[in-house]
Amino acid sequence: MFMENNILIINSGSSSVKFQLINAEDEKVVLKGLAEQLGLDEAHITIKHQNAEHDTKLDSTSDHTAALNALFEFLDDNSLTPTISAVGHRVVHGGETFRDSVLVDDEVIAGIEAAIPLAPMHNPANLLGIRAISDINPQLPQVAVFDTAFHSTMPPEAYRYSVPKHWYEKHGVRRYGFHGTSYKFIVAKLAKILGKKPEEVNTIVAHLGNGASITAIKNGQSVSTTMGFSPISGLPMGTRSGNIDPSIIPFIMERENLTPAEVMHELNRNSGHRGVSVKYEDNRDLTRAAEEGDANAQLALDIFARKCAKYIAGFMTMLPRLDALVFTAGLGENGAETRAMIVERLGIMGFKINDELNAATVGYKGSEGLISDRASHYAIYALGTNEELMIAKDTAKILNEKKKKSAKK
Repeated sequence: MFMENNILIINSGSSSVKFQLINAEDEKVVLKGLAEQLGLDEAHITIKHQNAEHDTKLDSTSDHTAALNALFEFLDDNSLTPTISAVGHRVVHGGETFRDSVLVDDEVIAGIEAAIPLAPMHNPANLLGIRAISDINPQLPQVAVFDTAFHSTMPPEAYRYSVPKHWYEKHGVRRYGFHGTSYKFIVAKLAKILGKKPEEVNTIVAHLGNGASITAIKNGQSVSTTMGFSPISGLPMGTRSGNIDPSIIPFIMERENLTPAEVMHELNRNSGHRGVSVKYEDNRDLTRAAEEGDANAQLALDIFARKCAKYIAGFMTMLPRLDALVFTAGLGENGAETRAMIVERLGIMGFKINDELNAATVGYKGSEGLISDRASHYAIYALGTNEELMIAKDTAKILNEKKKKSAKK
């Protein structure tokens, strides 16, 4: 392990903190873990290091700072703190301000705060992580890596909604897109596979998990994506509805006597796969239930595959050519049945999957790669993504740029 080449990755939720310590040189995970149920009696932190798992109970009043203090105590005890060169934070929303990852300062914090109305569930939690690190170790450089930044290259025809113009100009109502860190990672990985530069890659990437989106990437840049103003839009997901007719909202408010917040809760938490199947939000449960004859579970799978194929086919019109279709994230990497269902619906476009390759390509078993048949007009891949590593790479890059600027002065 090289000294001062480790990047601490922080992903702060409202009552949790996920973290990894990644070596920026060899890309190895030195340490990883999770602090959860913060503020409750069950609060605890789990740290995995050197094939051992350490679980520590936290006080019921523990907040993000207390959790990260516990992490740094472990880092100190294992002589790892001096190896950390910077901290990279996942920040969900950068609005229109942040088009790339940035070194955190007061202006950046103000910008993240300004985007809170666009991500009220996420940005405040992300700021808690940033402020906690500032309290614990103010000398450590911090970098904010935004989920929305990759999509800042979309043209106005892709990000503008057909709503009153002042909604956009005054309130920022537009398509932003998410999962950007994953897409950035996949573009770089696919470029290596194809022997191209990232800026030469034309692809459609399906990031499919409990949260799901699809993006058209032209010359290495996002030109359209399914998620929009918020992560609820686009594809149906584990518990999110995806796109629906907006007139449904006042219709249901009146008939079910619900407030706007209550309707949005239903669309975010009780819709998507869970809403259609009644019981299940996880694709594995849906698949098992469908095989046992559950018609609602089968319908949820069919709706999802249909919507994915629809978006993929439409996104092809936005590219000069298609180098490959890529499936990634939890379901995209592991869900052979779902991949087959989607590709089957794309047969008219010339896509054909290889059943044996597809069945054998399972991400959690360490398998990834080409899954298309020789007869397919386009290459199809199932590739593993790694958002934490991408955050580490971005953080190391910005830190190196800072050092070079300082050296020139």
